[in-house]
Amino acid sequence: MALRILLSLLLLAASLLLHQAEGVDNPASDCCLKTSQKTIPIKLVKTYSIQGPESGCVLRAVVFTTKKNMKICSSPTDPTVQKLIKSLDNRRKNPSQRKPKRQKRKQV
Repeated sequence: MALRILLSLLLLAASLLLHQAEGVDNPASDCCLKTSQKTIPIKLVKTYSIQGPESGCVLRAVVFTTKKNMKICSSPTDPTVQKLIKSLDNRRKNPSQRKPKRQKRKQV
């Protein structure tokens, strides 16, 4: 009986150690490993964030989130990326200046 309790405790301790080793709460588990060189149209982008050592990631990158919730990693030194960031910041500051969405025509 004592052997079963000891084995149960060892199993519990081992599973707790494995759980910590997996890095479940590690913010670096969703880091970009490389950046894309493709130009991203602003109409597809919803938001962006910046990753780097301060967020637990090795690579410094701009992570754009599209309207379909896809993540695109880009180089923060790319001039087109910097222009896109400025456009998104302006969109956030001045939401009234955004173009209204076109309404679909109703078929009669």
